[in-house]
Order: sequence, then structure tokens, then C-alpha cells
Amino acid sequence: MQAGQENIMDVKSSTVSDFMDKPSQYTRDTLAEQILWLIRLRWIACASIVAACLMGTYVFGVFENAVPIYVCAGLLFLSNILYLVAATKKAERSGRKDITLGMIQIEADLVLLTAVLHFSGGVVNPFLLLYIAPIIIATIILPRTMSYAVGLTAILLFGLLAVSELYGGAWLGHYPLRLSSVGGLWRNRVYVLGAFAAFVSTIVLVQYLTRVIIARMTAKELEAARNNDVLEAVINAMAEGLIFVTFDAKVAICNPAAKLWKKNGDVNKKDNSIDNFLPTLTEHMKVLLSDGDKAANWTETIEFNTDGPGQRYIEVKSCPVVGIDGQRLGYVIVGQDLTEHRKLTEDLLERTEEVTEINEMLKMSRVEMAQREKMVAIGQMATGIAHEIGNPLASISSVAQYLTRKTTVYEQKEQLLVIQYHINRISNILKRMLGLSRPATSEYKWTDVNSLIDNTLSLINFDKRARSVTIENIASPDLPTVWLNPQHFEQVFLNIIINALDAMNARQDLKEHTLKITRDSKDDDTIEIRISDTGIGMKPEVCKRAFESFFTTKEIGKGTGLGLFISYNLVTEVDGTIELVSEPDKGATVIIRIPLRPKKELIAGDDSQNSLPSKAKTG
Repeated sequence: MQAGQENIMDVKSSTVSDFMDKPSQYTRDTLAEQILWLIRLRWIACASIVAACLMGTYVFGVFENAVPIYVCAGLLFLSNILYLVAATKKAERSGRKDITLGMIQIEADLVLLTAVLHFSGGVVNPFLLLYIAPIIIATIILPRTMSYAVGLTAILLFGLLAVSELYGGAWLGHYPLRLSSVGGLWRNRVYVLGAFAAFVSTIVLVQYLTRVIIARMTAKELEAARNNDVLEAVINAMAEGLIFVTFDAKVAICNPAAKLWKKNGDVNKKDNSIDNFLPTLTEHMKVLLSDGDKAANWTETIEFNTDGPGQRYIEVKSCPVVGIDGQRLGYVIVGQDLTEHRKLTEDLLERTEEVTEINEMLKMSRVEMAQREKMVAIGQMATGIAHEIGNPLASISSVAQYLTRKTTVYEQKEQLLVIQYHINRISNILKRMLGLSRPATSEYKWTDVNSLIDNTLSLINFDKRARSVTIENIASPDLPTVWLNPQHFEQVFLNIIINALDAMNARQDLKEHTLKITRDSKDDDTIEIRISDTGIGMKPEVCKRAFESFFTTKEIGKGTGLGLFISYNLVTEVDGTIELVSEPDKGATVIIRIPLRPKKELIAGDDSQNSLPSKAKTG
């Protein structure tokens, strides 16, 4: 910090003369106070002139005519009133008019001082030394050019008095003092006393003005020192890093937080070169110093990471520093550690994504719930419709059977048999629909898997999605019966086959698709059922999640994500396993393995205890 202050003082000292010529807002604020101080001094001057005139007239008798002097004192009094009215009372409202007002006051004071001296003996008057006072005051409160103008005015006015005295007052008149000149003026006691009073007044005035100057300078220095100490403490206590770079590429100020930005975290290195900092920051400083034409309100932001294991993410902003004289002193760089902020941002984004996913799941769940409710309503309607169709269908069947018995025409009998066959077919379909819509029971029994798959396929055959699919249903005649709930496994097969049909219909590059169903008996008292399709397939990560609840790759409204989940639970309930094998564009295969008799005691009754597995019936 001390080195930085010395650099700043060097910059300031090189511009002092320019600063005196071009007063800033700060000097104008100070001038407003100094003009009020000058007005107060002028009241003292007015009183001093009147007192001196009275003593010179009535005590010493040196004035022949004191009226002009009183007039000058009156003019000084009136002008001071005008100055007081025109002066700025508050420093924050000061402007260039205050500089002009100060110049006018001092110039007018010189003219009135010259007039008072002229009417009181001219150059012989020992109070001629008072010309020094306006010169000192002008030097204190006015810019250098204006103070030079005041000095030139004093010289011209003194020269005017001297020339007037030289020609005996031919131009301006002559107003001599009534003093005895025998042996010279310095032999006259009154003149010596006046000269001594003038000298003492000048010394006192000069000392007073000097003390004013010193007191103000000392106060400003103390204020600057206090401000500097406060500023240094604030900068060192900042959590943000701060660097001040001068135009000679030196780091004048670097607080503890900014020292962490040095190479390899070398915070104890005293060198004030910009090359000691991280490459990104060093390059940024060089760019700043190479371009000195940026606007005073210009800022730039960069980001970088610190070195070391505890890597931090830093964002810094840079802007130029301009002195009160308008000259640029360098650039200030302020950086903020945003590591925690970035972590919080990343966590917030993750949480936002999670919330978004949950919202999407809830949205899909609402849609799926509505779809399920609709499907339940449709199922209830279908059950009612199937029941209503069954009654007239029974009547038609009875009539067909009656006509078959009565007719003797062979062709008519054949046609009636065809009608009876299709009536039976419709009746079987209605029975299966009614059975599928009934709530699942907990009835377990020895079941022929071949027949169970055939019944399920009989329902699928009427689905429009199965029209372009060739179904290869390969039965195994030696397949034993299995202890299970037929209704549960009919739902398992139905879910898997419907998924296969959807996958094949979604694949447009093949015109012919095949659904292949095989079942075999294994040596470990299990049967294995394979359901393979030629659909679009799926990726391994999708296969892993296929049996999760509400997981689906179908569009909203076309899938609930519950089919395979329910199938998995129903298969594992009988100690079975279900596996999905698939690759993209290579179809999928579902492998179901069921033990002949589960290890669990599932609804064990007389049938389960006394019956043994039998071979499946084949037709």
C-alpha cells in the first residue's frame, strides 16, 4: 500500500501545474468557502480604514481632506454587501461563477486600495506595503493565470501612483500629508510611527495569511491521512480482491484477497510486477495498459480459475481511474470469488431439472390416470354390451339349431351349420371378454400353458395391429401343466404381446413382421416361454428400466408404463423370472421362466395337495 501511495503521489506531482490552471469541482468547492472568508476580512478592512482616517484627522492631523477616504470606505462597504449577496453559501452549489466573483473582488480591492493610498499621500504613505495582501490572497484562492493577472494589476496601479507623484499630481491630483519634511520624512515622528504601524500591520497580515494557509494544508493532510488509513483498512478487509495497476505496469495496491490470484498461490512474494499473477489476469492487465483510449465509465469482465488444490472460480471487473485533474492514473481491478455461487447455481439447476422431471411425471400420471379411468369406463361398457349381445345371440343360435333339425335341404343345412359355427365363435369371444373384464381372483390351479397362450392369441387376432404380423405359435405337446392363476398369466401374455405389436407397427423399414412364441420344458422343473418380435427394439439402458412402474417410451395416452411392471410382479409371485433382451432395430425377446410348482404356499387347497402335474392335452 505504501509503494502504491508513492506512485500515486508521483503522478499527482507531475500534474500540479496543470491542476492549478484547470480548477476541478473540488477546487471550486473550496473557493466558495474562501470567498466567504475574504468577505469577512473585508469587513475588518472597512473598519480599519475608518479608524485610521479618524486618527489621522483628529489625533495626528495629517489629512487635509479625509472625505475621499470615507467615500472609498463606503464604496468598499457597499461592494462587500453585494459580494455577500452574490456569493454561494453552500459549497455543493459552487460553480465557475465563484472563480469569476473572486477575481472581481480582488481586482476591485486593489483599485480601492490604490484610491485610499492616493487620497492619503500616494507613494509616500507607509501603508503602501498593504499591496502585498491582495497578492497573497489571490495566490491562495485563484488559479495561477488569474493570480498572475492580479499581480500585474497591482504593478500597473502602483506605477500609476508613482507616475502621478513624479509629475506632481498633474493627472490625478495631489493629496499630500501634512508632515514636516525638514531633515527628511524619517525625521518626522508621525511618519516614522505610521511607517512602523504599516510594517507591523503588514507583518501581522502576512503571518495571519500564512497561518491560514498552513492550518488549511495541515487539516487537509490530516484528513487525507485519516481517509487513507480508513481506505487501507477497508481494502484489506474486503472479501473481494482489489488491484490497482499504474500505467508503468506496476501493481500499486493489492489486498490480501487479490494475492491469492498470484502464480502458484505465492501470496508472500513482494514483487509488484503484473507478471506475478495468473496468465489470464496478466494478459488482461497488459491489454488494459496497451489501450489508453477507453472511456472513463468503461468496464470489462473476465473469468478465471486459481491454481492449487483449492481451485477457486473468480470473476473480475476492470475500469480506469481518473484523477480530479482529468488525467488517468491507471486501472482498478476488482474480483469476486464466485465458487460457492457457481456450486449453488449448479445445484439449483439440478434441483430445477429434478422438479421439472417430477412435474412431467405428475403430468403424465394425471394423463394416464384419466386414460385408465376412460379404459375402465370402456371396459364396463364393453361388459354390458357383451352381456346384451349374448341374449339375442342365444336366440339366434336356438333358431339356427331348430332350422337345422327341420330342414331337409342339404345346402340349407350346410349354410345353417356355418351360421351356427360363427354364432359359437362370437359367443366364445364374448365369454373371453367377460372373463377378462372380471376382477382377478386368487384361484390357483394346474394350468395348460399352451391353451392359455392360445386363448390370449384368439383375442389378439382381432386387433388391427396384428393384421400385418405373422404369428408363429409353436406349441410343445409334452409341456406339463403349471400351478398358477390363469387369469393373472393371461394378463401377462396379453401385456407382452400388445407391446410387441406396438413395437413392430412403429418400425416402418420392414413390411412383414413376425411374432414368435415358443415354450419348452427344462430339466430344473421349470418351463420357459419366449415371445420374440421384429420391432424397433430398445437400448440396454431402456431395457434396465422396462419393468419400472410408470416407465414408458410410448406417447402420452398410448401407454401407461404399468404393463411390464404388473407382468413382472405377477411372474415373480409364483417364484418365476422375466427377462427382456433387445437391441435397437433388432427386435426384442421376453423370456419367462415358471416353476411347475412354486416354493411359496399359494392358496394351497385339495387340488394343489393331491393333484400332480400332468401332460398338456393336444388336439
